[in-house]
Amino acid sequence: MRCAQFRTALSARLDGEPSGLPGIRLDKHLTRCTGCREWLERAERLRDQVSAVTADGPSEAWTAGLPARLGVDAPVGHAPEGPQTAER
Repeated sequence: MRCAQFRTALSARLDGEPSGLPGIRLDKHLTRCTGCREWLERAERLRDQVSAVTADGPSEAWTAGLPARLGVDAPVGHAPEGPQTAER
């Protein structure tokens, strides 16, 4: 079985869904596979960060920096202005 299959099962377990694999098999793989352990640690951190933001609502600092993190100049929710037309 490839790591991608284990990571799919680990993701399901993180979400409280059936993983499709016995827990002991997942745990055994994690003891042997550094890559999957690191992947799981990152997934758990991401889950915790998302949970914190959704529980408290996004902070001003977090939302203020969002456009830059997304690589856009305009504030989120605002479409950039189109070409200007000359008034007649």
